[in-house]
Amino acid sequence: MRRMVAGAAALAIALALLGFAATGEQESAHAQGTVNFDIDPEITGNSANTLGTVENCYEVTCPSDECSWDGSSSFDDVSDYVIDVVVTGDTEAPTSYYASLNYDETKVHVAAPGTDTLIKMPGAIDTSEELPDSDGTFDAGAMYLMGDPGIAGDGTIARVGLDIGASGVVTFSLKAPPLTAYVSAVSDPDSHPLTLGRGTLAINEPCPDVVGGVAELPDVSGSAGRNYVAIVSFGALAVVILIVSASCARRRWSR
Repeated sequence: MRRMVAGAAALAIALALLGFAATGEQESAHAQGTVNFDIDPEITGNSANTLGTVENCYEVTCPSDECSWDGSSSFDDVSDYVIDVVVTGDTEAPTSYYASLNYDETKVHVAAPGTDTLIKMPGAIDTSEELPDSDGTFDAGAMYLMGDPGIAGDGTIARVGLDIGASGVVTFSLKAPPLTAYVSAVSDPDSHPLTLGRGTLAINEPCPDVVGGVAELPDVSGSAGRNYVAIVSFGALAVVILIVSASCARRRWSR
């Protein structure tokens, strides 16, 4: 947590000096291309700039000593399985991202060593939550303050290690912007409008018939001529990181 707060603070100061500002609504004609965030519960063929088949649902067998059919949970804070947060739709390399992942904490936790939040942005400042994470939301993120941008192309932006502790169906989803955001094009601080998908992991049971899929965020502007596209500058992303960091710190320090 100390590393995350210090990194976020340094980030906010640097960006404040640069004078970037944020706005939540902008003419769609000025927005960058749409970036699609999705959850892939089966990572075969995935890397920073490649994607295998993005599955809607995948069936796995939980380690027998950690899962049981009676609903009891057993977590050891070590990842047993990994899923990917993947992005598609942008041809430029990312300079920052933020992905707030929802999960069922009664069945899985986020843990090491499987988690890697810098796959697409090697050498960046890691602003992700400390591990293990067991509160139902894992906040992953990274940002460059200087140096080269990340790796361009469709691919994995964050690999999430799961400590499986119970049987059942777990659907992973992403929180809406600005808690999920993607920035590229170093000369332009505006983020991309996003579509958000979800993915399902069926632990010790079959996949449901209808799961997953990518759904575009609804138009909440009330005007046909304007789209609410979640424009997040570097500065706005830093503020979000600081808020989440402070919240996490209070939560952990109060234990």
